[in-house]
Amino acid sequence: MPFSESIAAAMDPTILLMIALATVFGAIIGALPGFSSVMAISLLLPVVYPMDPLMGLLVLGSIYMGAMYGDANAAILLNIPGTASSLPTTFDGFPMTQQGRAKEALLAALAGSVFGGAVGILVLLFTFGALAEFSLRFGPQEYFWLTVLGLTTIAALSEGNMLKGLVGGGLGIAISLIGIDPYWGMPRFTFGQSSLISGVHLIPALLGLFCVAQVLSSLASDERDRPTPEIGAQKDALAKVMKAMGRRWDVLLRSSAIGVVIGMLPGAGGPIASTISYNETRRWDRDSASFGKGRIEGVMASEVANNAMVGGSLIPMMALGIPGNVNAAVILGALMSFGMRPGMNLISDGSGVAMSFMIGLLISSILLAPLGYFLIIRVSTLVLRIPRTYLAPTILVFASVGAYSVTNSMFGVIIMAALGIGGYAFRRIGVEAAPIGLGLILGPIAEREFTSSLLIAQAQGSYLTMVFRPISLVLIALCVLSIATPLFLSLRNKRAARLGGRLSAGGEAGK
Repeated sequence: MPFSESIAAAMDPTILLMIALATVFGAIIGALPGFSSVMAISLLLPVVYPMDPLMGLLVLGSIYMGAMYGDANAAILLNIPGTASSLPTTFDGFPMTQQGRAKEALLAALAGSVFGGAVGILVLLFTFGALAEFSLRFGPQEYFWLTVLGLTTIAALSEGNMLKGLVGGGLGIAISLIGIDPYWGMPRFTFGQSSLISGVHLIPALLGLFCVAQVLSSLASDERDRPTPEIGAQKDALAKVMKAMGRRWDVLLRSSAIGVVIGMLPGAGGPIASTISYNETRRWDRDSASFGKGRIEGVMASEVANNAMVGGSLIPMMALGIPGNVNAAVILGALMSFGMRPGMNLISDGSGVAMSFMIGLLISSILLAPLGYFLIIRVSTLVLRIPRTYLAPTILVFASVGAYSVTNSMFGVIIMAALGIGGYAFRRIGVEAAPIGLGLILGPIAEREFTSSLLIAQAQGSYLTMVFRPISLVLIALCVLSIATPLFLSLRNKRAARLGGRLSAGGEAGK
């Protein structure tokens, strides 16, 4: 499909309306403390399942874009980050609220989100083709090691605990193996239950892990001390934000680059991007001591990187089939459910869905400006006032309807409930839903490519072909590095903690 036709497809009035609605929905869900962008995407998976592929993907992508912005609102107004990605936003955002500059902080977060999101999608738009052409050099062996890389990096970076992250990833893979073996046609891990022969459906499973488990976690937390959010009046807020953006263009460019690069690294994600961006902005500022006391540059640095990461995370997902984070992994699951496979064939299939999808995401990032200014900020403030005891049952009802509609049976609801309760129990012991979800999504891909690699190796008479290929060797080295890096950092932190303890003990003894 020509580029002009891709633009026309993305500019269809119905598509634009769905993009706007999905962006607002994502921003509102993102504003709720504890309710992540992954949950927002998972909640709408059953809705987009029967849609046209372009519309379905744009709904999920726009939710992703909106949610990455929306989490800043709770961080600024309540000092409660909607997700871990917005934690650095609280450092200067909440002090600005305490100083009566809440509107300025909210508009700075909005402006940074729009700028970073647009830059990330433009990079995706102009580099996807090159990466997709490179993906033609990949065979089953390379795709298998790519999948392993995605699993190891995300699991290893899970909450700073590599062992628990790997346990979660392994558990997700084990669940994905339930059902009929795709190559040999034999049932496995069904335990005599005919309902499990078809396997565990991905959408009810994700709804359980990311919606039900999160609702249970939010109900278990105490919100009695939550303050009432107020925006307040500040007539010159917009002028101050625009002036700051013009004066500190270096912050915008540096944070955008950090967000895109970090987003491309499987497993890194928003928390790392926003934290590194904030630290680098503070490091290169002449008045670094004033950060944490209400600097608008701190809010912009965090949010620019946070949203630039969206486009970056979709680059390896669309070009290579390896998601940059869990949000991209869920979108990858939707992409595959529509019968599409990442790589060069997304461009060469003639449908133009990939190009229209990227153009639609660019539109979503730009629409975020008027939607945020006139609607999202006000609505998010109102939604933040709703007690969780009313909000949680509503989300559970929608999730149950979605799980049932996908499978047309109560079995989908049972799967959702079982994985929701199990996900909540695992979360209590430190095993997060993210690696489990990644295992569920990437497990079947890893199995398919591993089996294909074995068959090729048997035909060639050597199993060394699974390893000794140039790209495979590089990917294996990256897998080892992704596992070794957290171990090294953990040992270094423990050593620093022991040294700090000795110095502290020596100081006490000197007194």
